[in-house]
Amino acid sequence: MIIQRDKDQLTNAIHLHTKAEIRLVRLVESRLYSRPRIESVPAEGLSVEIDFKPGAFSIEGASLTVDTDFTFALTQEGDRDHPVVRIDCRFEGLYHLIPDYSPTTEQIEAFRAANAVFNCWPFFREYVQNMTVRMGIPPPPIPFLRLAEKQGSEEPAKVPTVAVSKRRRKVWG
Repeated sequence: MIIQRDKDQLTNAIHLHTKAEIRLVRLVESRLYSRPRIESVPAEGLSVEIDFKPGAFSIEGASLTVDTDFTFALTQEGDRDHPVVRIDCRFEGLYHLIPDYSPTTEQIEAFRAANAVFNCWPFFREYVQNMTVRMGIPPPPIPFLRLAEKQGSEEPAKVPTVAVSKRRRKVWG
């Protein structure tokens, strides 16, 4: 998965990034759902869907707090409205800013739309894998997240649907 940013967005995010130090990433909210009798769900045609978006932010003194909202869904082909598993969660990143630094709105927006998501991503991956195992489901493939400069007038990359591996199908089948 790739977050594409144009040159100005990268410059603004890097400006804030070089004047901040991450202090804490923590889970602040979560909602879990697993369909009952999951062992009766056929493994063929399952796919993973992932979505994320920047959440709220606040600045208090020399601290910047940025939320990132994530959604994970394991769905059956043709039935996206009734997922087998759904995990909604919010992670909060706390950043210490250097003394006398006050980021601009553009810098904060650029940072929270890419860098903050990137910083929370490993926590999201671990959380989804841990919770699905606790639900009796093999850990799903959560791809790496990458930041990249947007080339030309291309649209940002869409969130891909990742097919469930054959190995996992054998675990259920």
